[in-house]
Amino acid sequence: MSQPITLSVTSLQSALNCPLCFWIAERLGSPPSIFARITSQMDSVIKGYMRQFIGGSDLPEWFPVRGTFLDASQTLRATDSTTGITVAGKLDALAKTPDGKYHIVDYKTGRPPEEVPYYYQMQLDGYAYLLERNGYQPVAGGVLLYFTPQHGDLRDGLFPFKITAVHASVDSSRVLSTLARAKEIIDATTPPTRSEDCEMCMWREQVGQRLSK
Repeated sequence: MSQPITLSVTSLQSALNCPLCFWIAERLGSPPSIFARITSQMDSVIKGYMRQFIGGSDLPEWFPVRGTFLDASQTLRATDSTTGITVAGKLDALAKTPDGKYHIVDYKTGRPPEEVPYYYQMQLDGYAYLLERNGYQPVAGGVLLYFTPQHGDLRDGLFPFKITAVHASVDSSRVLSTLARAKEIIDATTPPTRSEDCEMCMWREQVGQRLSK
């Protein structure tokens, strides 16, 4: 493919998960999103609430970073000179601590894991990559901030949440090897071999087998 390539931060891991799915998505487009609408609505509410703190440091007690809350509404872009791939992404939140270091905060819903899942680690690394190449240095780390529904009295129309921070280190250099792999897959003239454990590919094969009978 000779046209310019742009990958979102959230799609970086897909190049490592399954070459075939990534190859198909780059040519035919990504499949429809399966995320529940209520999840996106919650994300919008959280971001809307946090806008009042932009430029200030008097943050809620549950916010995981003490420092100045920055405006993260702009989409960041950076082009890798080796592969020519442009990475693009918009952070949920960004804070700068008094020592001058930047901290990525990404909002999540659901049960928090004990460790950062690999697919979110690449997302955090991708944000670090974008920040560093747009003048936000140094990037000290990232936080997955989980909002987990709790049992409670809903008679007042209020839904209680437990807020849990899962801290992570970040390494933007991991993005470079991922971009090299992505370029290799995209440039392939024939479909690459799928990952053995790719559930989407296994489902497609099962559907094909049933339709061919």
